[in-house]
Amino acid sequence: MQIKTLSIKAFGKFKDQTLTLKPGLNLIYGKNEAGKTTVQTFIQGMFFGFYKPYRKKKTYSEEYEKYMPWNQFDYSGALVYEMDDREIRLERNFLRAKDSLFIYDNRTGKIINDQFKYDGVIRQHLPLGNTGMTTVVYNNTVNMRQNLHDYESGNHQDEIRDSYIEMQNSSGIEINFKGIVRRLEEKKNQIGRSGQSKSRIGTAIRERDELKELLKEAEAAYAKVAENQEKITRNQKIMKRIEAENEYLSQESVVKRKKELLQSYEKINKLEKENNRLSKIIKEDQVFEDYSYKILEGLKAIKNQGERLGDQMDYIEKEMADASEHLKAIRQKEAAKRSALAGHTLEGITEDYELYKKEQGEVEAVDKKSNIIINIIATLVTLVGMGLVGLANMGLMGSNQGIENLSLTLGVTLAIVGVVGLSFGVSATLKKRQILREKQLIPIQDEILAKYQLKDGPSFDSFYKKVVRNQKELEQLQNEGELIIVQHSRHQAGYEVLFEQRRGIMRELEKKLAQYEVKDIAEYSERCEKAQQLEELKIRFNGNLRLLENLLETVNGGKTDDGQAVWHKASPKSEELLSLGKEIARLEGENNALTDGIGLPVEIQETIKSLDAQIQTFDTEIQACNAALEVLETIQQDCHLESAPELNKNIGAVLETITQHYKGVKIDEAMKLKVVDPKGGDFKDAEQLSAGTMDQVHFAFRYGIGERISHEMPFILDEPFVRYDKQRKTEALKLLCELSSKRQIILFTCDDDEEKLLKSLGAAYHKINL
Repeated sequence: MQIKTLSIKAFGKFKDQTLTLKPGLNLIYGKNEAGKTTVQTFIQGMFFGFYKPYRKKKTYSEEYEKYMPWNQFDYSGALVYEMDDREIRLERNFLRAKDSLFIYDNRTGKIINDQFKYDGVIRQHLPLGNTGMTTVVYNNTVNMRQNLHDYESGNHQDEIRDSYIEMQNSSGIEINFKGIVRRLEEKKNQIGRSGQSKSRIGTAIRERDELKELLKEAEAAYAKVAENQEKITRNQKIMKRIEAENEYLSQESVVKRKKELLQSYEKINKLEKENNRLSKIIKEDQVFEDYSYKILEGLKAIKNQGERLGDQMDYIEKEMADASEHLKAIRQKEAAKRSALAGHTLEGITEDYELYKKEQGEVEAVDKKSNIIINIIATLVTLVGMGLVGLANMGLMGSNQGIENLSLTLGVTLAIVGVVGLSFGVSATLKKRQILREKQLIPIQDEILAKYQLKDGPSFDSFYKKVVRNQKELEQLQNEGELIIVQHSRHQAGYEVLFEQRRGIMRELEKKLAQYEVKDIAEYSERCEKAQQLEELKIRFNGNLRLLENLLETVNGGKTDDGQAVWHKASPKSEELLSLGKEIARLEGENNALTDGIGLPVEIQETIKSLDAQIQTFDTEIQACNAALEVLETIQQDCHLESAPELNKNIGAVLETITQHYKGVKIDEAMKLKVVDPKGGDFKDAEQLSAGTMDQVHFAFRYGIGERISHEMPFILDEPFVRYDKQRKTEALKLLCELSSKRQIILFTCDDDEEKLLKSLGAAYHKINL
């Protein structure tokens, strides 16, 4: 890659300034505060913008505010670079909320943003995205700031390591280590840890534990309700028996009953027949005995849960339909904007517009042209003639009358010839203008205006601006359409999750229905009613038996064992019925209080099962992420073991060339630098060395790692040799000169030493003064 021009429209202290760079070594010279760092930061900003890395939403770095012009109305620029036989132009607006990046093919003027990777966080295409270069790797390898050594800090160090390992990958398979690790860590962070109450897994565990406590309360409450319900059922049976007895005891006197013996016989016969009939019915309906309303409520709870999930699925379907309609509307707008071009393209219109402006410039140039040489000569001849006439009239030609007359005659002749020549030159110029206007230039412009049905140049200017604006709006619509497609995909994923959950619930419901041998809840409800009817038939059957016993006793003697007559008027047991009714009312009230605000245990159990499955899924996902991270770490360590010796050798060679002392360098898997002491062979961290030596170690590291990670990017250095002595600075410049034969070097300096040393080395360089 070669940077060709920097067009700084408004950035920091610069405004409307253009710098032209050359292949090889570029020496940018400027005193302190001349703007060297500003130019270096401008190059970075044109490639990457000023956004903080590793963010889930667009966040601006401190450099954004630092280099914003004071007027704040314009904050933009352009950069042209050449790469792979293509000349690419970047035009970037840095202003917040208006930030944009347009990438052009500088030879055709065509916008080629879609040929580069897209970053969904900053919502821009990345000019260097296809090369794998990020702002972190850029600033810690090929872009060397003054006395800054950031490569051993956190994520920066990891990203340089990952980029280096990816470069060393020889399998032929593209492996984005840093992207995979980042996504795995994001996945783990999204799930969280069980100890984090606000994390997804922590929330699920907390909800499950709370539901377990609630289930204990609900089970205890419903157990008490079941106990009370048994008492209620028993009391109801007693009440029905008492009512049956009262019916018998409320009969008239025994005398009257004796008169009704025949009727009693008939009743006995009727009761026996009815009990025979009831016995058959009870025997047939005995299969409904195990069906209960308690289980029915549990089945309804499962069904309601499935219906709630179905409602959520309907809502998501509506959202997906709305997104489809929105996308359809966007596509219609895109079609409308394309149709507004009436079949023309932005490239064709731009080409005609530039031709029109070119022809217009030629017309203006012709209007200003004239036969300059003829006019100049004619003017000079006229002035010489007039000068001779003046000298003759003033008697300055001497006392010789002949010479004076000759001078006067010659002067008049030259003046006349000059005037005639000047007239001829003006006439020829006017004629040339007329010919060019009528025969060549105007018809070309008229043909272009007619092509777009325009009347004049200003209308063509307005039309061209409108076409460019229309093209930008079309691109915005395309980006909006892409976002809607992403939202639609997310809705689809959510719909599939709900679908699976609902399918599991419905399968569980179908399993339970199959267990009870019914096809649906309505049929189970019907069987519950039959179970209730069966219970009532049993009560009625038992009442008839007791009534039969009494009737038979009456018919067969009507005496007790002690011989006392039983035929007397009996009083109904109203007090006992009232007591039983009060007890039933108390028990029902207690049941209502017990179940108030407490869900059904079966529904709580299903929710707990769902949360257990969700927690298990989270644990499985975390284990999978950890396993993948361990595999990636193993791969990275293996790659480092394979490539570290060569990298250590290259960096060590550079360091020895500069320092003439240190040559052993070790870089561990975390990209931390250690230098081998030539005397004792001990390892020293780079920070243990002197400031000047540490600068040289860092320079060697950047030189070596930059060569390994990217052979294309220019090597940019800002005052890298401030603390070097003359010998080491000379050796470092030799290295840069060698490197400049393979890649572009941009060296910023405020000192004359670099240029003097380059001249002494006979090195070729291109100097730019700020």
